[in-house]
Amino acid sequence: MSRVSYIVAIGTGLILIGVAASEHSRHRVTQRRYQQVMDAQGKLEGEFREALITQGQLASNLKQEQERSRVLSDALNSAREQLDGMVKRLANESQSVRDLNTRLTTMRQQMDQLQGELAITLQDRQTQVKADDSQPVQLERVVVSDAQSAALQGRVISVHKHWNFVVVDLGWNAVRVGDTVSIFRKDELLARARVDRVQEGVCAATILPDWKTADVHVNDVVRAL
Repeated sequence: MSRVSYIVAIGTGLILIGVAASEHSRHRVTQRRYQQVMDAQGKLEGEFREALITQGQLASNLKQEQERSRVLSDALNSAREQLDGMVKRLANESQSVRDLNTRLTTMRQQMDQLQGELAITLQDRQTQVKADDSQPVQLERVVVSDAQSAALQGRVISVHKHWNFVVVDLGWNAVRVGDTVSIFRKDELLARARVDRVQEGVCAATILPDWKTADVHVNDVVRAL
């Protein structure tokens, strides 16, 4: 072999070796890049699986929160309905209280008027009795059956011992001036009284001394004869 051919062969071999080395190096780089890509893909797949799991948990939590919100909304609506009912009942009760207060005020005014009128009447009567020497008229004792006594019944709402009269919650529809009423406590006859003044819902009656067996108190039962 000539020197030139030898040199050419050596050069060709070196070139082939260089090419082979370059290809090997390129192949190793490609493998590393491929491995990096596969690792990144695996990481992404893991993150994706975790994202799916998280999404499922979030969906479950969202469903629970929606159910809880629905329950709370139903409870809130029920509480609102109860509150509205209570407000309506309170308004009705307030109106009833106002009506009762109005009636009570009217009855108090009537009672005050009766007390004033009766006080004047009794004062005039005492003056007449002092000026008159005649004996007082004795009233006949009258016994009334329980059925008749229970027909018209009320209660004593005030007692005036100084003037010896009581105010009773029996009005025009139950008694008239001059009527006699009986006063009881637990079916025990305490006294009888003569009606001297009558208004719409109350009357004033003078205690009859001959029929008084005990002191009369507020809330004692009064029966019209």
